Amino acid sequence: MLEEHEFSEQKSLKRLARNCIVFSLAAHLLCAWFINWIYHPDQLFQILEFGGYKLGIIPAKDLAWEFSARLRPAIQPAAVYFIAKISGSSFNPVLTTLLLRFIAVIIGWVSLTFLTLIALNWVKDYQAKRFLLYCYACLWFLPYLHANFSSESLSGSLFFAGVGCAWMAKTRDNKNWLLACGLLIGLAFVCRYQTGFMIAGLVSWCLFIQKFSFKKIVYIFIPAVCTVVLGVLLDHWFYGEWVNTAWNYLKVNLVDGKANSFGVFPWWQYFVWSFSNMVLPFSIIIMAGAMYALTRFPKNIVVISVLPYIFIHFIISHKEPRFLFPLVDAVPVFLALSYARLKTVFDNKKALLLWFQRIFLVANVLIIGVIMFKPETDPYDLYDVIHDQYWDSKAVMFCSNDQPYSFIGMVTHFYKPDNFSFYPSLNKKNIDSMIVHTNTGHRPVLVFFDRERDERSFTRRHPEAKLIYTAIPPWMYYINVNNWISRTIKLSLYQMPDKVDRTSHL
Repeated sequence: MLEEHEFSEQKSLKRLARNCIVFSLAAHLLCAWFINWIYHPDQLFQILEFGGYKLGIIPAKDLAWEFSARLRPAIQPAAVYFIAKISGSSFNPVLTTLLLRFIAVIIGWVSLTFLTLIALNWVKDYQAKRFLLYCYACLWFLPYLHANFSSESLSGSLFFAGVGCAWMAKTRDNKNWLLACGLLIGLAFVCRYQTGFMIAGLVSWCLFIQKFSFKKIVYIFIPAVCTVVLGVLLDHWFYGEWVNTAWNYLKVNLVDGKANSFGVFPWWQYFVWSFSNMVLPFSIIIMAGAMYALTRFPKNIVVISVLPYIFIHFIISHKEPRFLFPLVDAVPVFLALSYARLKTVFDNKKALLLWFQRIFLVANVLIIGVIMFKPETDPYDLYDVIHDQYWDSKAVMFCSNDQPYSFIGMVTHFYKPDNFSFYPSLNKKNIDSMIVHTNTGHRPVLVFFDRERDERSFTRRHPEAKLIYTAIPPWMYYINVNNWISRTIKLSLYQMPDKVDRTSHL
């Protein structure tokens, strides 16, 4: 009878695992398709722009200061370069970034799936296994962050895939798993040098917990070193000289203290960001589960791998939420380990626990839907529209405030059409007169707004203007509770008719 029950549970788990894998893959692919975003300007100015430099579309003088400091590893700009090259004979920033998102999301999904299936061996309780699979499939920030071609997301995904290979090498006497581990953790390091602290944790697990033989360590070491050498060669190809970007990064940011100029925070700031960014009140549960696992399972391969990374980032003065992004693949593991240990506490409240699981999982699925379709305050979808309709049009763009290609005092040339003429800050000038005298019918005249109040004032005076793009679709005005739209950054683009009555609006 017991064997029949265990067989039924195993069959149920296999069915649930298949469904969760399909759901997770669908969520990841949909996020890559719908969420056209960049979390931090570094990704734009130090990855895409650097790749654009190598493509010959951006001069070195227009690049961020990190280029002259020679501290950005070239592996991701190289990926931008090669993807752009295979995307077509003419440069297409929209297709290039779309392909990069899909590459990032597939790497993230494969790594997450691999680690989750392995982690099923670390929790023995049937309900804990189910909870692990649900977290793997439904935690909203997993596909959201994976669908971003950033060094944080990519390095974390590559590293945890390497962790999975190291664990497989423990259970199966096959050197190929060790070689794959070395390759993956080497790539993770070349993508983001801070991953070296997690690699140190993984090596500690191999040496002191599992007591890998010298031969096994060599099998990991050789492909890791080869990958680092590849990174050095890519750096030479990119910068045109032999450079040590890892040392430059360490010297400039930590020794010279450049990183501190971007803001310093106390050690507990990561808790503040995590609680707010992962959506309250669920973030409290996620953080509590993660902290419990980190303190109660010190010999677990995932826990021991991330502890040095967390410790170093707590004591470094400069902190940013994205510095924790490499850890996201470990969150389902942490939650499942904690659930398995604490489940007995709630055994007499199974109904309450079941309802909590349902609310937690349904809420996360709803958040995934919200982030896919919420209004965008960033202009990347607008870039797609401009590229599709106006890329070679030599259009004139009037901007109520700043142009849509400007960020924190810098202009992105990766997305920007070369042949456009821009006239910014026109909310303080006579925009109507300028449009009238510019609209000769020889090239499109576009008007860009980033605030609804400026847009409404303009459309009242120019009902003939054609709406080309808006970040807030008309149906959202039905849920404009307390007029929140008027206080939101709303990006809109209009095109003026070819012929304008020059006697009006003067």
